[in-house]
Amino acid sequence: MSCQKYQFFLLGFLNLCIIKHLVHSQNHTLIFFKDNNFRNCSCSFDIQSCDYSLANLMCNCKTITLPKNKTVSRLSYNGDLTIWFSDTTTLARLVNFTIVHNLKLSLCGAITLPTEYLAILGLRYLRVQAETTQEQSLTITHCSVKDRSCQMPTTPPFHITYLDTSLFNGLPLLKSYSVENVSSIKEQFPNLPHSSWILAPNKSYIVTLIY
Repeated sequence: MSCQKYQFFLLGFLNLCIIKHLVHSQNHTLIFFKDNNFRNCSCSFDIQSCDYSLANLMCNCKTITLPKNKTVSRLSYNGDLTIWFSDTTTLARLVNFTIVHNLKLSLCGAITLPTEYLAILGLRYLRVQAETTQEQSLTITHCSVKDRSCQMPTTPPFHITYLDTSLFNGLPLLKSYSVENVSSIKEQFPNLPHSSWILAPNKSYIVTLIY
């Protein structure tokens, strides 16, 4: 193979790799609250946590309005979702009873959070980080992507994960505990939040607690 043909082949191969990387990386969503606005950003790579200026510069960001009533219009994310937050109220508005499979949560600022339980639907993989501690990760389920029962949390088993927000206070080693074949969340876990639209009859639930 001549040098010119080899260079042409190498250039074509590199272009193909770049295109594949861009297609794979496009489905990465970053959401944060800044200057009294929620910003939804589409990023091609991970941005350093809580670097708002860099996110606005390197990602495609827009201001969004969240639905006031999630029981009517609940949020759902198919790809990777990253959320930067500085208080539990903001975090609750973004993730409580939201459908998301791969989630990263970054606490911005050295603050102490109260103990609150937020419900996340269909969660498979979680990463958490605070400004003063290293990132930790936790696999909630090992379901295959091809498994239909994992793709749609509305099909049995209905998987609900409850996140204890106080775990960000020092970020101890992440732990989880799952209970299968739950027939009634309201009766078996009366102290955990629940929503009427997920309490359908004749369904089996998997309830996971992360603390």
